Amino acid sequence: MGAVALLIIFFFGDHGLYQLYTLKTERAQIQKQINSLREEKIALESEKTKLKSDYKYIEELAREKYRMAKKGEKVFKVIEEKKLN
Repeated sequence: MGAVALLIIFFFGDHGLYQLYTLKTERAQIQKQINSLREEKIALESEKTKLKSDYKYIEELAREKYRMAKKGEKVFKVIEEKKLN
């Protein structure tokens, strides 16, 4: 009976194998999240640098995303036809 209790404690106690497995799994998930956030940070820093100094990029962004045009230019909106089945 004592051996069974020791096995239960060994597997399910505060420092047991199940707790160790759970913590390792959680750590791996958190590490993936950290790596993802690091990549996002690098991309955002690159975007920030472009927005501060790359005037061609700013112009391209203004034209494509915000549909802006220089004085005297005309902006045309192309509407695609819906295909009937």
